[in-house]
Amino acid sequence: MSDTATQEFHLAEPALVCRWRLAGRHVPLLNRHMRALSQRSVAGKPLTTNMLGWVKQHIEWSLAEDVTVAADGVLMLVVDVEGQAAMSTGAYEPLADTSAGALAARAREARGEAAETGVAPEVLCAMRAGTLTIGAPAGDHLCGAMTFVRQLAETKGLAVAYEPDLGRVASGCAGVPFLVSDEHGVVGSLPSASRAVSDACGAQEGVLAAEVSSCRPVDADASEDMGPHGDASSDTAYIAFFGDAFETLRDRAR
Repeated sequence: MSDTATQEFHLAEPALVCRWRLAGRHVPLLNRHMRALSQRSVAGKPLTTNMLGWVKQHIEWSLAEDVTVAADGVLMLVVDVEGQAAMSTGAYEPLADTSAGALAARAREARGEAAETGVAPEVLCAMRAGTLTIGAPAGDHLCGAMTFVRQLAETKGLAVAYEPDLGRVASGCAGVPFLVSDEHGVVGSLPSASRAVSDACGAQEGVLAAEVSSCRPVDADASEDMGPHGDASSDTAYIAFFGDAFETLRDRAR
C-alpha cells in the first residue's frame, strides 16, 4: 500500500476520514479501531459489512507486506459520500501546539465530526484525584484510543466520569487536561498552560493483559502519590501511564 493508493480511482467528496497511527507497518489498536469504525456512518447510513471486511483485510494482508509504507507513520482511511473508500499512508507528524487551548480546539472539531459520522477521533479528557473525566456525553460511541484509555483507567481502579461541557474540561475545572487521539495517542497540555488554567479555575470546586503485558514504570516519585485522593503529581503520573501504554503497544508491534 502506498501514498498513490487513492489515485487508482476518483473519490467523490470525503465524508469520513480516519487517521490511525502505525508501528512496524501494523495498526496496534486495530480491533478497537474496527469496532469504532463499525459504529460510524456516512450520510446517515452505517458502513457495510463488505466495507469493514475490506478495510481489515487490506490492513492485515497488504499493509504489513508493503515495504514502501512508512513503518511508524500514519494510515489514512477515506470514505466518500458515495461509499467508495481508499487508504494511503504517510509520515507521522507530532502536534506542533499542545497548549490546553489548542487541544480543546481539536476536541471541538472532533465533536463536530462525531455529529456527522457518530464517533469523534479525538477526545479531551481530564484527570483529578483518582477520576478520569471523559469530555463527551455518557453513552457516546468512543474512538479506539479512548476505549483503550478508559479500560486502562478501570483496570487501575480509577473512577470514570463524563463531562459534555468541553469548556469545563479545557479550563482545568475537571482536572489536568489531556487529549486522547487515534493518531497521536495521549497528548498532555503544556505544563505552563496547565498551571494557568488550574489557577483560573482555582475558585471553582465542582493494562490490559491482552493488549499491554507490562508498561514502563512512571516516574517513581510521582507514582508514590498515586492514591485515591492524589494531588497534581499523581494526576500527571496517571496521564504519563496512559501515554506510556501506547508506546508499549507500538514497541511490541515493531
